[in-house]
Amino acid sequence: CKAVSGRAADDPAVVNRLATPVIEGLRRDCREGSSAGPKRVAAHVSRLTTLVQHLELPRRPAGGGGGGLGRSDFILSLMREAWPLLDASSRMHPRDFDCGEKLCRLHKHALRGCGPADYSPMLDGLAAQIVDSFGRSLSSPYLYLASVVVSEYGRDPTRSVLLSDMVTRLSGTVFENLRTVDDLTAHPDVVEELFFLAGRMVDHCPTPLVRGPLLASLLQCSAMGMTLRHRDANRGTLSFLESAVSYGLGPEREEGAAGGGTAGGSGRRRARPPCPDDGPNRTALESAMRTHGRPLAANLALALLGDLPAYRLDSGSGSIAGVLHGLNSLCGPELVSSWIGPALEGAPEHARGAFLVA
Repeated sequence: CKAVSGRAADDPAVVNRLATPVIEGLRRDCREGSSAGPKRVAAHVSRLTTLVQHLELPRRPAGGGGGGLGRSDFILSLMREAWPLLDASSRMHPRDFDCGEKLCRLHKHALRGCGPADYSPMLDGLAAQIVDSFGRSLSSPYLYLASVVVSEYGRDPTRSVLLSDMVTRLSGTVFENLRTVDDLTAHPDVVEELFFLAGRMVDHCPTPLVRGPLLASLLQCSAMGMTLRHRDANRGTLSFLESAVSYGLGPEREEGAAGGGTAGGSGRRRARPPCPDDGPNRTALESAMRTHGRPLAANLALALLGDLPAYRLDSGSGSIAGVLHGLNSLCGPELVSSWIGPALEGAPEHARGAFLVA
């Protein structure tokens, strides 16, 4: 790709000679009745990703003219032609993880290669494809791709309804299929990516999440997720909870909370740009935490006592200490102490006393 990039900008025929064989191979192997396996389909998709990543073309706005072929115009043209084939691929091999991962990787690089503004015409279709493909596969790469979409478009208020609908439908698929701790244990990657996605919503597009019914379901599910003996699933759950309590605290209270107590190792989370909805949002989030915080605080206490997994005691963003200290600051020490009291009943007296003093 790099060897022909200089010529490709001035001669679209060069691009066609690179892209057409890959598109035709994918078209042939996605036909109804094709005997091609998922590995062959994934190989075609990987070649498309290589073109998107490594064909170096001038960066100019899509449709902006200026002579020659621009990067965004090339990516958009390629994706429009490949789109029905990519959809057919996900339908033919819905349960093949590698194929799904390659499809999501292509979409991610296409979006980032164009930038969110130029890729906007594809956004509705991308969100629909993510939801439909995840519904068929329950495969975590689609949740990761949804997180990328939220990161790129979450600060645009005109996209909040679309993003909220996408995240709500993806979460509904998880809740419908993973109802017990055993179900969650069998799909730790789905648990991890679901909560990272929820954390992205809090960080980038909080209003529809914290004011809607989905937040309560996520908090209830996170109480189960904290019990999983899987490092990454546990990390995703704690990361979401720390994002939520940090947003609920607001920058002033968050800075004070991070300055002492047990949250010192977690540090201060990156600042979010203020928005007019922050005040009502934080009120709604605090109310949700007061309603659903008891099992969260109890599980955090049990993790510190060694009765539940404690992979991240006080390290980086998303730690047991950081979440517990944030809850204490958000909901008040008296309420949090009443929540963790029953969990401490079986602890030795010296440990219980030290815990309550801390």
